[in-house]
Amino acid sequence: MINPDLILPFYVSPNGDYGDATGLVVIDVQDFDDHFFGYLDECSDWLRPSYAEWFEDNPHDLETSIEDGCDVCKDWIDWAKA
Repeated sequence: MINPDLILPFYVSPNGDYGDATGLVVIDVQDFDDHFFGYLDECSDWLRPSYAEWFEDNPHDLETSIEDGCDVCKDWIDWAKA
């Protein structure tokens, strides 16, 4: 059993999961499309929270970015992996 006094912040989700919320990122993806999710899949697990936060804070033209890939996202991922 997890002692909530030992793990702060703490999360509880509707599916019953709970635990340490340190590093947890919650973003609004209502206006996002496959562009965001495609690049999210390219990120490693440890990089995904940072990418999601960065993407939400740095909007760019999603319509023109999808065609040949997005240099903005590619550059950020390359930078973050370095």
